[in-house]
Amino acid sequence: MLTLAFRDDHAAVHLMSDTERMSLLAGDGTAPSGAEVEVPIMDGLAAFTGDFVLDVDRAWDLVHVFTQTREAGPLGEWCEL
Repeated sequence: MLTLAFRDDHAAVHLMSDTERMSLLAGDGTAPSGAEVEVPIMDGLAAFTGDFVLDVDRAWDLVHVFTQTREAGPLGEWCEL
């Protein structure tokens, strides 16, 4: 399952490959590495460093690709949590 969380121009993309494994898609340089960006997840805000923040339009494009291909690997670098 792929999830997209976004706020304004920033987004974070999670991949849950099974109930035990979750990964974050590496950022695209939209936010500096040391910056923190908050996006809504469930009932609150979650903070992500710039290392895991993407431009919201790029993130939506990647979600579209995933819905067509069902392949997460080609979307970018995944960092397992």
